[in-house]
Amino acid sequence: MQSPAQETSPRPECNRDAPNTPTDPIPEGAAASDATAAGDYIQQIDACLTPSTQWDFSMLCDPLASEEEQDGLYRLDDDAVSELLSVQAPTSTSDPIWDPSFTAASWNFANGSSNPLLSAESMSAGQRRPTESTQCAKRITHLVKDKRQPRYQPHTPSDSGCQELTETARNPFLDRPRDLFNLPSALSDYFFREVITLYCAWDSGSNAMRNIIENMWQSSGALYHTTQSMAAACLSEDFPHLSSIAMAEHRQALDYIQGRSQQSTKREDSLLAHMLLGHTASWLNPQNLATDMFRTSYLMLKDTASEAGDGCDLSFFSDTMDYWAMLLVYLTDSSHLGDYRQDFSTGPVRPSTNMEPHPFSGISRETIRILTEVGIIIFQYRKRMLGVRFMTEDDLDVFRSSFREARRLERRLLAHRAPDLSQITDPGDPKTPLSHLQHLDEAYRCTGLLQLYRVFPDLLNERYAPWNKDDILRAPPATKTPTTEERDIWLTKLAMHILGIIREIPFESRTRSVQPFILVALSSELRRDSHNQLSGSSPKLLSLDHHSIEVVRARKFVGSRLAAYTHILPLRKIRIIFELINCVWAALDAGDQDVYWLDVAYQKNLGTMMG
Repeated sequence: MQSPAQETSPRPECNRDAPNTPTDPIPEGAAASDATAAGDYIQQIDACLTPSTQWDFSMLCDPLASEEEQDGLYRLDDDAVSELLSVQAPTSTSDPIWDPSFTAASWNFANGSSNPLLSAESMSAGQRRPTESTQCAKRITHLVKDKRQPRYQPHTPSDSGCQELTETARNPFLDRPRDLFNLPSALSDYFFREVITLYCAWDSGSNAMRNIIENMWQSSGALYHTTQSMAAACLSEDFPHLSSIAMAEHRQALDYIQGRSQQSTKREDSLLAHMLLGHTASWLNPQNLATDMFRTSYLMLKDTASEAGDGCDLSFFSDTMDYWAMLLVYLTDSSHLGDYRQDFSTGPVRPSTNMEPHPFSGISRETIRILTEVGIIIFQYRKRMLGVRFMTEDDLDVFRSSFREARRLERRLLAHRAPDLSQITDPGDPKTPLSHLQHLDEAYRCTGLLQLYRVFPDLLNERYAPWNKDDILRAPPATKTPTTEERDIWLTKLAMHILGIIREIPFESRTRSVQPFILVALSSELRRDSHNQLSGSSPKLLSLDHHSIEVVRARKFVGSRLAAYTHILPLRKIRIIFELINCVWAALDAGDQDVYWLDVAYQKNLGTMMG
């Protein structure tokens, strides 16, 4: 299921000995051609920096890095610059980002002189006027005076055959906008401004993930390259040339961790970096579940816990592993989780020492662990039953054992009580209040019940009564044994009840990043063809027609929420999720009454990380 990442050739180091200014006078006849080249180049630069681009040009240069430090980062050769400039064709704009007076002062040629630049000091005060660029420069200068942090220096590849951007001595203006193409700084800025807020279920100054990365990324090679990879992957849909950079940074971060295994695997920066690299491997290859990285991350966590002792709170990391495991167990055998599977089954539930929501699981720590157990038993049972054509005694033993475990998990879900919000620290994210996390916890619980009742219909038979949402968690004794059709309708009602809970969470809520799993898990219950099995009276047909309309509306809601999420966090794996859901609905509409999303994902190799 997993495919190795494609190899990319290393980026050669730019020649640092290339002159920034010409050593010989520029011939008189070359001034005109230089002026023409300068004008063409500036038009291309302006076109790439028009407001239509999603890059914030003021952040592309790194104000905290010195000239030597910036030279130590990535440098683009002429081919790379041409590639960047070809992404967007030059377009005119009535409101240019660069003020004309500022452009004239910095870039115009003076009377064909051999010196193509006019000194800023040669302008009178009346010729200058404040611009966005000059104001930005003042802010950057102020920022540099306020704070300068030590920066991790990434390894620079060898300088085989690369030429400096400024090697063309006849155009000394070329090294003026060099910082505008400081790609690592742009990716770092994009990561902190966009990626974290889209990746976590909530975000604020108390987000443990944000705090660890902000405090360590400039001194940790593992975190530095991890953030570069995640940012480049998020932008690769709009900038395809960043795909290779995302994969290269992913490999470099792993090499950094593995090369320092004896010194750094017990540090929280390497631990978090490895978890993020594994969890986001599907950003680069949607079908890559990275179970090997899960096992390694768990071993690193165990080593860190044993070395730190009982006084160290590692709940953030352990809860991260629990959430990651929950997403994996529905798509792969739990034996692939290594020591985590054994410790999860035999170890006691650890009391939480942190009353603040987790960035991934929110306030649903206990619910996530129950869902993990549900996924383990369902995946193993369905995998066994898919290959059974004639029942044997061993198959019956597997069924009985699985059914007993499913009943135990049903009771845990029915007895679950959401945490008291008065006991939870509000993280202070205005887009994600605690009520959203509470709704999400309820949706998780009902999703777990939905999976159990679909895979083990006898559980639903034991408590069946005509649908009443007030009785979902009370499970009164069965009033009758339902038919297959009645059971399907009941499960469809439960699925639409879960969607009703999700509807109460506005799309602007950051919990949208963890909703895809719920949307996929209920997709196989959105049946609209049950009326085709009946030939009753007109009132029945009218009722079923209304039911089908509601199902269609529910499907559209699922599709619209996933589509909107794709535009916000454009990753290839969202297309895999769409394909999985469409395959499920196509099978349902074709009359297949035994469609289950997990079976479709397993048979068609459409499993991907859904959170």
